[in-house]
Amino acid sequence: MKKILFIAVALILVSVMVLTGCAKPQPTPTASPKPTASPTPTKTATPTAPATTPTKTAEPSPTGPTPKYGGVLRIIATSGPQMMSYVPMMGPGDRSAIFPAAEALVDTTTERGAFTSGIEPSLAEKAEVDPAKLTITFKIRKGIKFHDGSELTAEVARWNLQQVIDAGAMPYMDYFDGFEIPDQYTLVIKMKKYNNQMMPTWGWWTAMYSKQAWEKASGGDLQKGIEWARTNIVGTGPFMLKEYQRDVKIVWTKNPNYWKPNRPYLDGIEVTIIPDAVTARAAFEAGQADIWGAPPKDAKELIAKGYKKQSAWPTLPWGLWPNTSNPDSKMKKKNLREAVEYALDKEGITQALGHGLYKTIKALPWEGEWGHDPSMGREYNPDKAKQLLAAEGYSLTNRCKINLLTTNAFGPTPIDACTMIKQQLDAVGFDVTIDIADAGRFFGTIYGKTNVPSADIDLSFYFAGGNDTNYLQTYIRWFSNDPFTWLSFLGRTPEQAEMDKQAMAAVNIADQVEWTKKLMRYMYDNCLIIPIYGVVAYVIQQPYVHSTQYTQGFVRWQTEEVWLDKR
Repeated sequence: MKKILFIAVALILVSVMVLTGCAKPQPTPTASPKPTASPTPTKTATPTAPATTPTKTAEPSPTGPTPKYGGVLRIIATSGPQMMSYVPMMGPGDRSAIFPAAEALVDTTTERGAFTSGIEPSLAEKAEVDPAKLTITFKIRKGIKFHDGSELTAEVARWNLQQVIDAGAMPYMDYFDGFEIPDQYTLVIKMKKYNNQMMPTWGWWTAMYSKQAWEKASGGDLQKGIEWARTNIVGTGPFMLKEYQRDVKIVWTKNPNYWKPNRPYLDGIEVTIIPDAVTARAAFEAGQADIWGAPPKDAKELIAKGYKKQSAWPTLPWGLWPNTSNPDSKMKKKNLREAVEYALDKEGITQALGHGLYKTIKALPWEGEWGHDPSMGREYNPDKAKQLLAAEGYSLTNRCKINLLTTNAFGPTPIDACTMIKQQLDAVGFDVTIDIADAGRFFGTIYGKTNVPSADIDLSFYFAGGNDTNYLQTYIRWFSNDPFTWLSFLGRTPEQAEMDKQAMAAVNIADQVEWTKKLMRYMYDNCLIIPIYGVVAYVIQQPYVHSTQYTQGFVRWQTEEVWLDKR
């Protein structure tokens, strides 16, 4: 299964920020040190049939401003999509760039941290999971049309999912037992065994695209279809593609036959690609754009000038991955991993980089997330770090030499973070060498089940997980033995694999929350991931923009709800 194509849903967190600115065989993993007390499963209650509740078209509050129709929303983005509508080859930046045109069977809600799945029907009017019968049933809304006039049916939905399966890019295939289509608008996915991750993952990641448009463009030739899909999209969304100039601009126009009544409000959306922050800011302040994902320093200054910050709950965490997958790595020693974390002034790093717009993360998950445990978190304690180093024979005169891998693919901020990390680690007895890799070498090292990092690469600086529909999804997609993409620095264990299976088999939300807590306690007790700061989702807007961006996370933006005051 080509899971590397699925750097996706959790990684899609970075995608919205991109849109708006901001071969050796692998040895059997060596067991990481066990926590002091191995988590024990809670008893799962008799299976019930979880179901999502019908989505409703949002209406303005009676006390709020009355939305207005018309106008074109102008967005400055740092980059654009490379693939518009062939899911197996779409990365996070691609998916976020086509929010105006593409929708899925289910999508995220505004709920966060509550005892709910966090998923609601979208193109499906109902999504039901039957753990006893091992079925997922999507009831598709009748009369939904693609931009070319063809209809979304159960067969078209199955075709979209099958494209991803055929490309070897669909997760959880070990659980899949086939499709059934009992009627024109009902799609049933059969499972070999229950998995609480299948419905939100299969129902969301594969957005629905027109089978008729694909067949017309491809003539049955897969490669022709893929080439067409790079620059074309025919979805069900509130806006249709009018113009696409790669790395220059994207122009969307209003879908007059959108399935939600009285939506969208806007006449169109225009996205201009401006990678340079100085140029982008000048255009924004000159009134040539309505939304820009400004860097923190610029954002802080623009807020002080009276521009509006649109923000909500999503946070993209960054941190260090100790090399626990290579049995010869220094970081197999828990004392050294803990010494690294105790040596870090996370609050100082966060403030220096984020200008008050980032948040310090002491431990995963953070406040408000499933499984958050306020007792977890190693406080800044350089003396404790020196003691742990001394226990392994290191000191300020006999330093522990380590290499820290980062990349220039995300701009200067991660490199600046690594510079501060080096200073703080060197101060307690480490001797850090920063290795700045280009994107190809960096991602080639950190991703892939067969890529066991060299024992000489002790730490990597990267996303410390994600911020998905709920934190059990984040754990499974990033840290488990069955992730979306294999993060190669993490040494997984048979003990962890057994916990993963039990967590994915939990039917009740309360049990899923409890398993999230136990699994993240396992990660914390063994110091397998060291979070440092989180990039809180925001964009800077002109005062006349009314948007719901980020209220449903990084992975959804209901552009049909955006409206503009007259200016």
